[in-house]
Amino acid sequence: MSSGAITIVLIFLLLFVSWQTIYSANRDLVRAKAWGDLLRRALPFFALLLMVLSLFVVQSFGQGWTLLVWMAVAGVAIIGASLLSVSSTERRANKAFRSGDYATAIELYEKLVEEKPLARNKAFLGAALGAAERNEESVNLSTQAIEQDPEYGLAYYNRALVLQRMGKKSRTVKDLKKALESDLPRRFRSASRGMLEEIS
Repeated sequence: MSSGAITIVLIFLLLFVSWQTIYSANRDLVRAKAWGDLLRRALPFFALLLMVLSLFVVQSFGQGWTLLVWMAVAGVAIIGASLLSVSSTERRANKAFRSGDYATAIELYEKLVEEKPLARNKAFLGAALGAAERNEESVNLSTQAIEQDPEYGLAYYNRALVLQRMGKKSRTVKDLKKALESDLPRRFRSASRGMLEEIS
């Protein structure tokens, strides 16, 4: 196989992996038929696709400064697409949650739920409420997310964390098992298994 053919195979492999990563992280948007939100989340993929398609045109102009300019523009496009793929409200809410500023996170997630009452936004708000030890509200929001999308595993996982804190062992176990049967990211899948082993 020639080096050109290997390059093409690697490029298409990169495109496939990037699409799979975006799709697997956003299957809930497909189930909700939130096509606009899915399209927004896929902006980095489209920037990468445009970069790949333009590479073949740039190569026909030869090397040198054209290739350098193309690399700079492509890099800016991918970074810009990544920034635009998540709303500023969600980005600020996630940052507040990670830094432990749960009051701000709750306020911003409430705004997200108001704007887009998707199961994921309700689950995020439920997680923030749980982290702020507003247990009943957290359980209610996670339950709403589950009712809206019974396959959204993160809502079961979040509710299980709060139920465990509330001392409700059987409900915790039930939610962890449901989370593992549902659409749940790998790191939460490992955490769910670990919690189940601890409880059992």
